[in-house]
Amino acid sequence: MDKSSKPYQPIDLPSLAKKVNPKLARLIPRFMYRKLEKLLHVEELNEFFEAHHDDDTQTFLDAVVSYLDFEIVIDGQGIEALTALEGEPVIFASNHPYGGPEAMVLFSIVHRLFPDAKLVAQSFLKFIKPVEKACVFNKREVKTLMEAANNRNSLIFYPAGYCSRVLSNGEIFDYGWQSSFVRIARRKRMPILIVYTDGQLSRKVHWWTRLRKLLNIRLSIETIFLVDEMFKLKGKTLRMVIGSTITPEMIDSSKMSDRLFSDKLRQYCYELRKDSRLIFDPNIQPTLPQL
Repeated sequence: MDKSSKPYQPIDLPSLAKKVNPKLARLIPRFMYRKLEKLLHVEELNEFFEAHHDDDTQTFLDAVVSYLDFEIVIDGQGIEALTALEGEPVIFASNHPYGGPEAMVLFSIVHRLFPDAKLVAQSFLKFIKPVEKACVFNKREVKTLMEAANNRNSLIFYPAGYCSRVLSNGEIFDYGWQSSFVRIARRKRMPILIVYTDGQLSRKVHWWTRLRKLLNIRLSIETIFLVDEMFKLKGKTLRMVIGSTITPEMIDSSKMSDRLFSDKLRQYCYELRKDSRLIFDPNIQPTLPQL
C-alpha cells in the first residue's frame, strides 16, 4: 500500500446518522444500529474495503467478483462483438435485476477490454475510491454524459435507474428505460450492445415494494435489503446474454424517437432471456409496461 495514501475510514452507522439527521440519530437506540449493521453486513464490507481501498479500478472490480464467488456464464451474439469492438467507444445498456452486483460484474468484463469505460452510477459509489474516477454520476444530465462520450469513453448504462420489479402477473421486468443512452449513441455515432442479466431479488424485497406503493410512500425503503441480497448471491451462477450489435447506421435509419428506440431495446433485452442468439429487429413492437 502507498504509505502516502489516506487510511481507510470504516463505515460507522451512528456517525453517518448524526451527519445526515442529528435529531433522528439521537432517537435511534443502540440495538437498532446493531440490527442495521448486521443487515447491511457492515463488518464484512469494512474488512473488504480496508483490504482493497487502494486498488486500481480493474483490480478492485476483479476482487469484488472473486469475493462474491460468482460462476459467470456469458452467451449471445455479442460475445464476438466484444472482441471486434475492443478499444472503440461503445455504449452498453442492461437490465438491473439485483441493483448492484451485476453492474460490478459487467463493469469488470467491460473495463478489461475497454479500459476507458465509465459506469453511469448512483452517487453512493463516489465513496468507493477505486471506482470513483471510473464512474459518471449525473445520469440525468446529458451534458455530463456527452463530455464522457466526447473523450471517447465507453459508457455502461442501467437505463431503468432502479432494480427490476415484479409485475401483477408475477414476472420480473425493468420499468421504462431512460432514453439518454440512445440520444448519446445517435449524436456520437456509437454502437450499442444490449446485455440481459438473468435473476431476481427475493420475494421479501418485492413484498416491501408493493407495500410501499400501497401506502403511497415514495422513498424506496426496500433498498435497505440490497446489500443483504448481494451477500445471498455468493457462490451463485450469474448468466449474462450479450445481444447483437446495434450499429450507428441502424439508429440513424430507424427514423424514430429516442424514447421509442429505447423501448424497443428494452423489449429486445428481455427477449434475449428466451433466445440468446436473437438478432435485434428494429421493427420489434415494445409491449413491456411503463411506470
